[in-house]
Amino acid sequence: YRKKIIEEEKNAIRRQADIPANDKGADTTQKQKDFFNTGFDDEEQKEKKDSSRLGQVVKAEEIGKPSVLKKARVFEYRPPKFFIDYAVTGFNNAVMVQNKFQPYAGGSGPIQLSNSNSFNGMLRMGTSDLMEDMKFLGGFRVSTNLNDYDVVFSFQNQRRRLDWGATYFRTKSDVLINNQYTGKVIQNYYLANLKYPFDRVRSLRAFLGPRFDRIVVNSQDRVSLQLEDQKKTYGQVSLEYVFDNTSNPALNIWNGLRYKFFMDWFTQLSQLGTTEGRYIYNVGFDARHYLPIYRNIIWATRAAGDFSWGNQKVVYYLGGVDNWVMFGNNQKSDGSYRYFNPANRPDPDADYAYQSLAVNMRGFRQNVANGNNAVVINSEVRVPVFTSLFNKPINNAFLRNFQLVQFIDLGTAWNGKYDKIERPNQQFDFPPLSVKVKAGGIGPFAGGYGFGVRSVVLGYFLRLDAAWEMNGLFKGKPIWYFAMGLDF
Repeated sequence: YRKKIIEEEKNAIRRQADIPANDKGADTTQKQKDFFNTGFDDEEQKEKKDSSRLGQVVKAEEIGKPSVLKKARVFEYRPPKFFIDYAVTGFNNAVMVQNKFQPYAGGSGPIQLSNSNSFNGMLRMGTSDLMEDMKFLGGFRVSTNLNDYDVVFSFQNQRRRLDWGATYFRTKSDVLINNQYTGKVIQNYYLANLKYPFDRVRSLRAFLGPRFDRIVVNSQDRVSLQLEDQKKTYGQVSLEYVFDNTSNPALNIWNGLRYKFFMDWFTQLSQLGTTEGRYIYNVGFDARHYLPIYRNIIWATRAAGDFSWGNQKVVYYLGGVDNWVMFGNNQKSDGSYRYFNPANRPDPDADYAYQSLAVNMRGFRQNVANGNNAVVINSEVRVPVFTSLFNKPINNAFLRNFQLVQFIDLGTAWNGKYDKIERPNQQFDFPPLSVKVKAGGIGPFAGGYGFGVRSVVLGYFLRLDAAWEMNGLFKGKPIWYFAMGLDF
């Protein structure tokens, strides 16, 4: 077919140029054309074309295609404005920063600041712009009973020296009220935050916003059915001065000094009930020093205190550890308690609005002492065993982060002014008798000591401690503490 088309084009050219198909007057001295058609006859004719002859005439009209350059434009490169910073799923029982105080439950326990559960599944996501100046954070945490949960959303603007942001936090948890009725606590936080850094290590921080608390008593009998929900609204103003000059050479290992002083002021915005006033004041400090001994072996010390006063107060329960993983019921089959001692009742004459923990105080269960004032002192020698003994990298996370710890804890809590500070007493009830025994310790402080191990298992930093009360040398059985998260 292609050969036929080529022949037709040749014949058309000959007719237009009035060239006979068989020119008898052709010069026989010229080299005859090849017998076979090579397909390059046209090129040969172009090379021998006579200027006196007409040029090639093509009947078919060729439609011109527009140039690609006419459509081309200069596009400005615009990188994505936001990208996914992180997306994390896992288990968590850490205390949310926004929820360091819980509504007072009348002296019931145990106290768990992470929505009253020691094991929760959590989903966290974060996105930020290209320069990481604006960040959007969100998270959802649900307990294993699928009933208690936490929700948090946060926006942070760090474009200028003065950082600012806004946070919404909601939590719902089941509680035991007055050691008699079950119920649930629902809290909603709306907080604005400011942060002004003076230099690399010093900063001033402020938090401002309303807090809505609601306590619902489950209907179990005629009395609980008639109890109305307790609804309270507080306005919060918090200030913090933070100094942090530490470095982190390894997991759970720091070097340097850091401390903070803080102040909280709550004002009840809702209608007053039986309380005499609407104000809560709370001040405190938390200082930590990490002294290097050899390689990554350090001596970590901490001193912390909280002091509450006003028309309404915060009660602090002394004893236990941070993020304590609690399995089973609080009361054992023999009548003793695993985690919380309910026999040591808070002052019934004090008007408590919130509750929190004073930890770490190992060697005792929660509520060895309580009051609106609390002080704790901690000392730990942390020894990363394998990284301190070997001079080569260790790929296994469990061995690389395996640590042995020796600790001493001192603490106390009391009601009233500072002249009422004294050694805590442990109360044991044997109906119809009640016995008070002074806790082991030093001076006005209850004391405990012991040993522990830490390491990473399946990506989680776990802690296991065995502690004895400071009333002898390894006297009696130790109290075991299993917890998640880093130390103080």
